[in-house]
Amino acid sequence: MDRPIYILGIHDGHNATASLIADGKVVVAVQEERLTRRKNEVGYPRRAIEDCLRIAGIGGGDLDGVTYASLFMHKADYLENIEPWYLTGLAEQRIDAQKPIDYQRLIFEQRKTERIADVGRHIGVAADRVTFVEHHLAHLAAAYYTDFHPHTGQPVLGLTCDGAGDNLAATVSVCHGNALQRVSATSRHASLGKIYSRVTMLLGMKPWEHEYKVMGMAPYADPERSAAAAETLRSLIRLDEDNLQFVQCGELSTNYCYQHLRDCFERVRFDTIAGATQLFTEELLVAWVRAAIRKTGIPDVVCGGGVFMNVKANQAIAQLPELRSLYVVPSAGDESLAFGAALHRYYQQTGRTDHSDSTFEHLYLGGDYTREEEAAAVADCTSRCPIEVVAGGDVDAMVVDLLAKGQIVARCRGRMEWGARALGNRSLLAGADNLRITEQLNAKIKQRDFWMPFAPSIRAESSARYLHDPKDLHPHFMTLAFDGSAMASNDLAAAMHPRDHTLRPQVVTAAVNPQYHRLLSLFELSSGRGGLLNTSFNIHGEPIVYSPIDAIDVLMRSGLEYLALDNHIVRKRTAD
Repeated sequence: MDRPIYILGIHDGHNATASLIADGKVVVAVQEERLTRRKNEVGYPRRAIEDCLRIAGIGGGDLDGVTYASLFMHKADYLENIEPWYLTGLAEQRIDAQKPIDYQRLIFEQRKTERIADVGRHIGVAADRVTFVEHHLAHLAAAYYTDFHPHTGQPVLGLTCDGAGDNLAATVSVCHGNALQRVSATSRHASLGKIYSRVTMLLGMKPWEHEYKVMGMAPYADPERSAAAAETLRSLIRLDEDNLQFVQCGELSTNYCYQHLRDCFERVRFDTIAGATQLFTEELLVAWVRAAIRKTGIPDVVCGGGVFMNVKANQAIAQLPELRSLYVVPSAGDESLAFGAALHRYYQQTGRTDHSDSTFEHLYLGGDYTREEEAAAVADCTSRCPIEVVAGGDVDAMVVDLLAKGQIVARCRGRMEWGARALGNRSLLAGADNLRITEQLNAKIKQRDFWMPFAPSIRAESSARYLHDPKDLHPHFMTLAFDGSAMASNDLAAAMHPRDHTLRPQVVTAAVNPQYHRLLSLFELSSGRGGLLNTSFNIHGEPIVYSPIDAIDVLMRSGLEYLALDNHIVRKRTAD
């Protein structure tokens, strides 16, 4: 039997990631942050690349190609210190416009050479085996090739939208077979994502990380005040429906809009600003999708790029009557670029038109650990920490018993999930019927802002009781929000948005994660409730845990009491 065609995809920007595909299947994907333990790590993902090769059991010499996402990528130090180019206005825009084009071209070629050298020195790949895929094309490929909908012989409408990459902020494409035909592109100077990230900074939060906090705050705002405040944003960019582009309304580029937003929003309530930004985002995206469907006649839509991390905007898009199917690539931000670039190279190189091998069945794409590694981590902790250990037995049944007693349990089992959302294998779990559990979670470990909701994992067989999914959108990966049912308000109250009662669900099937599905089934047998509160297993501001060592470290540094590993339940002795 011939060996697989291996292609390594690399994203070396914000939230750096490496991904390995084998014959079109994404077999490994790891974010650099999980290994360096620094949130949203930037730069060349050295450790993630090594982890991908280790998990697959191959070396650099076994690769058939390496593909970087983005034709151009800034150096790490530029991405780590964004304030000098974020806190700008029209004066800086006019100065920067005077820079010669030759200067930009020189920097471009210099960075390309450096990036080829990085991977060559690291894993011994020859320069002629390294290629580059344009930023938005990689976003599109990530969404199009991993879509689970069977679009055999039918065209698909592909949309990308983010802050910017390779000088673009949004694209519209018609995808058919392996032909990804771009029909529209929006300049980075009319970027919806840049507006949202500048508002995030204006509100004292971290751009590229805390946009979800702005989204979570928005439902608390007064609708009339938000609508009025949104006029500030409507004066920056608008939709050109004929050309399916966002365009500037005046001279000011969205790259330089921070000072303008600061001046316009002075003395405007923080929740009103959040509500206005979310309202404007939903208005513009919905109008854009509607116009694209009308112009192309294609009702099946796939989406990629960081703006589509906005689950409330995705919900509004999904409710369009003219839309037949919607797929948002899981963790649609730049972390998905690595496998998008690799998939694009694979299908262009092989000419295959059957994409079924690339469909995402699950996102458990990181590493796991051996029984010996787990035992060593537990033994090391036992020798120096006040813990009790239960080895053997039915770990998930013991977890269910603890959850039924109102305990919070950290779970670190099996392969680590890739992406921004914890999907059960690196999660904190709790019963969701009691709203007070959110206060305990925040006090013990999460320290989330008071307005932020938690999310549920729901057993697939019970999902119809809690949410309405008429278009069969398969919410397995927490990419969409749904209105919760009356039963959800009882059973999953702590895992809903407390203001608008929406859910960002992970619907769990036995095929996707048999162990986790069994845990949910046991919990439903015990409690009658078909879902649990599920939030990421990390201390606020840190990456999700990876190894048993990481998990035990968080257990000991937080107010957590119980940790479930593959073969052990670890309990930290407390003063109580």
